[in-house]
Amino acid sequence: MRASGGHNALLETFRKPDFNVAAFVKEATSGQEKALRLSQQLQDSASSLEEDLRREIASCHEELLLCAGSISDLEGQLGEASDIVGTLKSAVARVRTDMLAPFQEVKGNVELLERMQAVNVLVRKLLRFLFDARKLRSQMDAPGKDFSKAAHTLHELEAVLQESSLEKVDVLRAEVLWIRDVGAKVRRQSEEDLRTGVRQGNHIALSVALQVFFNLNCLWPQLKKLLAELLEEVRQAPLAAAGFLQGLEVNLQVLVAQTQRVHALEEIVQAKTDPVTHRSFQSVLEDAGVRSLTGHFWTEAASVFKAKLAKVCQDRTFRSKAIADCPKVLQSLVSAVDKLGRGKVMKSTEREILYQSATDLRNEFLGESIRRVTDPIEMMLPDKLLSSLSASGERIGGTGETVTDELPTMHDLRRYVQLLVTELERVECCPELLLKDVVRSVRSSVLFFATRLEQVVDSSSVIQCLTEEDGRLRLKAPLPMPTAGHARNARLFGIAHHTLVALRELIPSRFLESVATDQVQSTLKQAQAAVVTPLFTSLQSSLRRAVVAACLSNDEGQLGAVSQACSHLSRHFFSLFGAGQLQGHLREFCSFAMRCFLSAAALARAPLRQELATLETLLASLDPDYASHLRYEASVLKEFAKLLASASVESQDFEELANVIPLHLLLTFLLHRLKVPSLPEFLRQSPEQYLETAVQLWDEKPRALESFKANVANLSDKYNLDPTESPLVAFIIAQSSS
Repeated sequence: MRASGGHNALLETFRKPDFNVAAFVKEATSGQEKALRLSQQLQDSASSLEEDLRREIASCHEELLLCAGSISDLEGQLGEASDIVGTLKSAVARVRTDMLAPFQEVKGNVELLERMQAVNVLVRKLLRFLFDARKLRSQMDAPGKDFSKAAHTLHELEAVLQESSLEKVDVLRAEVLWIRDVGAKVRRQSEEDLRTGVRQGNHIALSVALQVFFNLNCLWPQLKKLLAELLEEVRQAPLAAAGFLQGLEVNLQVLVAQTQRVHALEEIVQAKTDPVTHRSFQSVLEDAGVRSLTGHFWTEAASVFKAKLAKVCQDRTFRSKAIADCPKVLQSLVSAVDKLGRGKVMKSTEREILYQSATDLRNEFLGESIRRVTDPIEMMLPDKLLSSLSASGERIGGTGETVTDELPTMHDLRRYVQLLVTELERVECCPELLLKDVVRSVRSSVLFFATRLEQVVDSSSVIQCLTEEDGRLRLKAPLPMPTAGHARNARLFGIAHHTLVALRELIPSRFLESVATDQVQSTLKQAQAAVVTPLFTSLQSSLRRAVVAACLSNDEGQLGAVSQACSHLSRHFFSLFGAGQLQGHLREFCSFAMRCFLSAAALARAPLRQELATLETLLASLDPDYASHLRYEASVLKEFAKLLASASVESQDFEELANVIPLHLLLTFLLHRLKVPSLPEFLRQSPEQYLETAVQLWDEKPRALESFKANVANLSDKYNLDPTESPLVAFIIAQSSS
């Protein structure tokens, strides 16, 4: 409904949910005029609402009449429903009278039957209980008591007692007490048999006790209790700083003895199967999460031992002694594991559990070991010395005084190697857990020493006795003389040499192969090579040029210059090195010189008598006894000189020559005697390029020789060499095609 427009505001105020009557009245009565005006508004609003209500009723008159008729219909339907409800009430009363009484009777009979059945079950249990009780009495009263069978009967009786309350029956109370007493007695006796059987190794007692506990369904709890007792003995074994090694041996003996007992027990458990249920005893342990009884005990015992060892080593005054005795400690652990038998009793992972108990001691010992084998290097070649050296071998900012005397002496080197041997012998008693690591540390120490030697090498002291003028090699004037850097390098070369000698002489044969490995030897030789390789590389390059000029250009002067340079180096530079230290490098260079000269001479047509004499002078200046040291190259040089000097090559016995002269050298020489291009020309190589390849053929590598023969065969085919032409051609073709 709506009020007229003049009274809308007043009506809207009344309609608000938060309209407060008291506040409205207080405000309306605040003044006489305001109260009169509000009273008039209320009268007008009431009249307006009354008129609106009349109009609304008039407009809904028909609808109200219709609703009144519907009410009459509903009144009739309600009367019918009331009659139906009355009928239903009477029907329910009749059903209750006809059905409920028989139901109550049936229900009472069922409850009676249920009580009778409970009594029947109780009687049956009682009869079974009495039967089992008599059976248990007969088993316990028998002369030879079989506790395993008694345990089976006892378990059934205890299960009945647990399920029911037979102990409340007065006539059974004495029987129940007797059964409980028997149960305690059987358990106590079986525990004693199990304990005694484990200690004495009595398999019969162990087997019976295990069967008793299996039948009582408490096998794992009893075994766990036994393991706890054995573990307690391990825990009680004394271990203190005083008499540490003796206490350690006692602890390990107890640990090994207890583990052996547990292992013997485990073998019986794994072999036993219940004859009634055919269930294995091991399956009981597996159901409890224990795959191996020995492994379970060993893990716990090793943990106890680790805690005891850590507690003893907490004493700082004792810890240093414990670290020094670490090899003996670790060897004791290894011996303990060996007593148990590797693989049969202990797996590798289980062995590691015991070894880990001394991990901290081992790591600290290895740290001390590394320091012991590294500190001597810091003393012989300190960082201060390395940083103070200039390229000329003098102290930076000094007065020019050389530092060669501050480098380690042979005595220092032998003391250093002897220290390495002492370190190896210190851990020799423990090859499995320490020796390998210490050997690795010793190798690293030697490698570190070699690396430091290489850092001290004066790389700026390059000796150049030859210079190039107008494309020809000439001697420098004046010839260079040794500097402090050269003396230092020679001393460093000798240090590396004496280190290798000391390693071979002082390190026992049982350690030598592991310490003086190929890597160690090559690193020391690399330090030597850093000193002499630049010199010999330069000499080889100069010699290669001089040989090509002497053999192919009849310029013997360059070879003479190289020979004089070698003589000068031998007198003034090589003499700085110790006796025999450069022997290997000099022989290698002399071998290269002869091979290079012969490879170039094979391309020459002249006898090269003067060149041969110059070469022999060069070789003699470096190694006076080169003929006996390099017999193969010397014999080839001798035979090839005869071949060069021979008047007729055709008359030579080529097969006989091939037994002395390398085939590639002989074929090159013979090809050069034919009216065909030489091999360098055929291969379109310069003499220097060909010479570099030809020198490598002396190593007689199959692939390189096959390639050389193929080139000779290609040359023969291209220029149609006929084997019937001469024995020389026939030999060339036969050898290149074989």
